[in-house]
Amino acid sequence: MKILTITLNPAFDMHCNVDNLQLHKENYVTSFVKHAGGKGVNISRALTGFGIENTAVCVLGNSGGQEFLRLLQKDSICCKHRMTEGRIRENITIHSCDKETRISFEGFEINKDIIDDLYETVKCEKSDDFVVTFTGRLCKGISNAEAVEFLKKVKSLGAKLIVDCNSFTIEELTEISPYLIKPNEQEISQLLGCEVKTENDALSAAQRLCGFGIENVIVSLGSKGFVFCNKSSKLIIRVPEIVPVSTIGAGDSLIAGFIAGFSEDRNIV
Repeated sequence: MKILTITLNPAFDMHCNVDNLQLHKENYVTSFVKHAGGKGVNISRALTGFGIENTAVCVLGNSGGQEFLRLLQKDSICCKHRMTEGRIRENITIHSCDKETRISFEGFEINKDIIDDLYETVKCEKSDDFVVTFTGRLCKGISNAEAVEFLKKVKSLGAKLIVDCNSFTIEELTEISPYLIKPNEQEISQLLGCEVKTENDALSAAQRLCGFGIENVIVSLGSKGFVFCNKSSKLIIRVPEIVPVSTIGAGDSLIAGFIAGFSEDRNIV
């Protein structure tokens, strides 16, 4: 199985540990880690950790692009990239007293020519059995309509298309008709205009999305676990209680786990 993860909006994820964060005062960092990130890259990293071959397809800004590629190489992530003018955005996460504070910068803009180039990359990589993920919010310069057309073309290549992007409306997702989507409880509430507070609420909302022609729906519920729904199955999955080091990439790792399962010919349920 060929697996491609598309990231239009990559980021440097920078994690700073501070003993006791105090607002309006000078705070000292006790340790610091920097990763190449973005939702698609996070999926690729998790799949690589599972020992599953995949390729990250990324747009990179000229400012920071080479450093980003070095960090990907350090993590043994195979990458096909397209460079553009501008700076790769940065996400700074401050960890203090078991809490996270996140500061996010804006990154570069893209245009339809770049999207067309990415389609050609995907087309060259396609196989009889391949999965393509499209995750993260749309970056500046690309319209929803252009993104929808791009994804419809990718799907027409025979790809199992996985979408985790809160930029799309329910009408746009229906038009794309992905193999899988993975909103969280807030995103599915906004998507359907209904309140989702409980596991049963999430399951009912997931069933509604399946009714729009989406084959598989996962709704992530943070520490409560997630729900899964398709035409033949409805599941509530609870997870062990843990103390997380960070919540960044948790949903991406969930998608990676799903892909890992069916890439090894395991039954979805």
